[in-house]
Amino acid sequence: MSWASRTCRLTAVAVALIVAVAAPTSADVVLDEQFDGPSPTWRVRPAAGVRVLAQQRTQAPHADRPTSAERLVLLCPPGYAAQLERTVGNLPVLDELTIEVVLRANRPGVQLAAEIVFPRTNDPATGKPVSTMVHGLRYSEPGQWQNLRLTNVPLLARRRARLISIDPKVQVDVAEAYVSHVVLVVPGDPNESLVETDQLTVVGVSPTLSKDGTNNGTTSSDAVEGPLLQAPGTGSSQQRKSFEPVAIRRNGNTIAVAGVPIVPRVLQHRGEPFDFVAEMGFNAVWLEKPATEAQLHAARAARLWVVCPPPNVDQLARIPVDSIWQTVLAWSLGLDHNGAALDQVASTVDEVRRTDPLGRPVLVGAADRPRRFGRLADVLVRPAEQPLDDSTPPLRQQALSIMGCSPWTQLSLGWSEQATTQAQLLAPRARHLGWHHPNQIHNAALQTVAAGARGLVVRTPERLGRTYPETRQLIEELQLLNRELTLIEPWLVSGKRTPSAEVTGAEAAATVWQLGQSHLTYIPQQALPLTAQPSAMTLVVAGVPETAKAHSYSPAGLLPLSGGRVAGGYRVQLGQFAAGGFVLLTDDSRALAVAQKRIGRSAAQAAQVSRGLAASEVAQLEALRSQLVDLSDRAQTARMKGLKQKVQKVDQYLASRDYPRVAHMASQVRYDAAAELARIRSGEQSAGFGSVATQFVPKLLPTHQAIEQSIRGLPRGPNLLAGGDFEDLNTAVSAGWLHATYADAKVSTAVELSPQEPYHGNACLRLNSRAVIGEMMAHDVAPQPVVWITSPRLAVTPGGVFEVTGWARVATQTGSQRGELLIVDTLGGEQLAIRIPATTGWRQFRMVRTADDSGQLQLNLALTGPASADIDAVMVREVIRPRRTATRTETDRTE
Repeated sequence: MSWASRTCRLTAVAVALIVAVAAPTSADVVLDEQFDGPSPTWRVRPAAGVRVLAQQRTQAPHADRPTSAERLVLLCPPGYAAQLERTVGNLPVLDELTIEVVLRANRPGVQLAAEIVFPRTNDPATGKPVSTMVHGLRYSEPGQWQNLRLTNVPLLARRRARLISIDPKVQVDVAEAYVSHVVLVVPGDPNESLVETDQLTVVGVSPTLSKDGTNNGTTSSDAVEGPLLQAPGTGSSQQRKSFEPVAIRRNGNTIAVAGVPIVPRVLQHRGEPFDFVAEMGFNAVWLEKPATEAQLHAARAARLWVVCPPPNVDQLARIPVDSIWQTVLAWSLGLDHNGAALDQVASTVDEVRRTDPLGRPVLVGAADRPRRFGRLADVLVRPAEQPLDDSTPPLRQQALSIMGCSPWTQLSLGWSEQATTQAQLLAPRARHLGWHHPNQIHNAALQTVAAGARGLVVRTPERLGRTYPETRQLIEELQLLNRELTLIEPWLVSGKRTPSAEVTGAEAAATVWQLGQSHLTYIPQQALPLTAQPSAMTLVVAGVPETAKAHSYSPAGLLPLSGGRVAGGYRVQLGQFAAGGFVLLTDDSRALAVAQKRIGRSAAQAAQVSRGLAASEVAQLEALRSQLVDLSDRAQTARMKGLKQKVQKVDQYLASRDYPRVAHMASQVRYDAAAELARIRSGEQSAGFGSVATQFVPKLLPTHQAIEQSIRGLPRGPNLLAGGDFEDLNTAVSAGWLHATYADAKVSTAVELSPQEPYHGNACLRLNSRAVIGEMMAHDVAPQPVVWITSPRLAVTPGGVFEVTGWARVATQTGSQRGELLIVDTLGGEQLAIRIPATTGWRQFRMVRTADDSGQLQLNLALTGPASADIDAVMVREVIRPRRTATRTETDRTE
């Protein structure tokens, strides 16, 4: 594609987005097809003499970035025309409707058209609603990319209706007319016709749903959630036998229902009532087994879509297209696949696609090789990285640009099984362990969305309910999160990501989406505690007009922010914005009106929930403070007093119904409380890098303190790890140390024993990885270990407490790709792993683990990118606990 053609294409997209914002509030980009998936988009209508010789997806290798297109080669006799159609749902024929396609052909005459249906007038010959075609521009530059556009659809439809009405038997009523298909009309020719399409954009009014969940082709000013389609039906569906088919397919990087893109928010079902799932704000439910018809009816009554495995092939082929199975959003083939399952998954995907009469998207979850799995499925689900420590710097999210699929994120509400087991073994009397803090879940979800995720799958370790305070807080956090995702959904499905924002005084980069002349900026929560003054944080966004206004955008409302035009863009004073959030910048009063309408009546509830979460976290912090902190510490006492005063201020805003300020102040309170908890936690940890499961559970910090004090005074047994001093290569190899590399990584790796300034003895282990010049790492997972060594497998006594210690020195390369040293053990797993970035000199690392019934322990020392790491004096020793007498044991049992 030439530079001029690419510029033309980008201009077309910009025009479409501007139209979407400048038009009345209900207009939106309802289709943005990039032609980058494996499945063809265009369907050739059967006609005499029309033959399709080839139809495939291609890429332009000489473009600045890979640009995909759909290529068709067909034969059509002279005097006839081939019609290529693409369904778009029932889009109302209104002035806002605009259709545009970027195409290239080997001869002129290809014409963009749309099929119009008049539902109020039946054709006497067929008994079906009358339909007709309206036409737009013709292609005129053979061999060149050209934009074809179709506008003024209502005028063209009325003209066609008048012509049809010449027949006295057919008097067309144009009311409720809608577009059912976009059509390319290819004129016949003695030779082959070649047509390539690069982008198809439709701007219009999203169709709404009737009470039974079908598309009625009308619009509603109350449908502020646009194409959410979280309501496939109502309770009356249990009595209905027939359900009108709804087309669901991948549209670019989103899933579209009847041509309307949505962001699915899916909860893994653990037995919760479907009404309760909908109350938390989810629009779909995940079933581990093929759905029963009773489950489908119940989900439809709760206004939920269903994601589930397909039934067996015979049952799948017999599903009626107008049955309750229309409630299925996608077929799941499992979430935990790895590279070894590629061939099997490919075979299953092909089988489902050949058999499925509903044509539903196929979903696959993969822990690695995402690009390869992404070429197979319509939806690829990847696990999000979820650290346990609030003081961990914000995740370095990479854009999820997987070709040919819709990228979703899998978010877990609970710890991994290994991490949970370690916490339970160290604190056997504690209840309800192994759940992420609600604020961590919220931040992880928004960061993955900012990285490009277009769907969210939330997994739970057990059934959600309001029995425990922890799960009650979690449910309220999920309600806020889902409402927030609903607010920003138009930006996610139709906005354009732009690298045009700079945040000063912050440690995490912002993400910007542009929709017309409006910009939405996401600022992630900063590291805890923030090293800079939050009041010094400013945001500068390029391309924002001088007349724009800035607002904090939350489920509780719009809060004006101070800002103005400066050199390089529009600057916003963020003030206390370390807790993160969304900033909306626009000079369009209609865009603000739409934003306010999407908030709707939920502002009061969102403010109440925000206040409750903030007050709960301050109360929990106060309880911990009484057990762990020296109450004579004046600085700490002053900070707690300030937190309580802020809670009182929140209550004042709530009493005056200033809901946006309630949410803004509550988020500050929660951030400050988390920062104070991080200070308390750091005071309970020893120097260096540590990993003890109890240190990551706030309510267990007193228990953690007692465990550490107890361990500190106990003797250690002999070192069980042979070769951990790395003095001699033969000794290490004979002891069972193994070396491996990740074959797909574009890095140069090396493992050696280095004599350069070891911490102990004459040598240390050195792991080194260096990016190959001109190459990038294959981002199958981020971060992916590229070189590692594995220790021998050690026999440990079940129930015994073991301490893993060692020293590390890490140097990282400059640039955007920076590696770190990852230390993982088989008892704690990756979630309790120690991650060591660049260090100044040698730093100690330490793990405390309780052996489970497996009776084995093994270490992995790995680099996750370009870096150099030295490791020395690694030991694994049992903590020798005093034996208890029978009398003392009996006393313990009675406590």
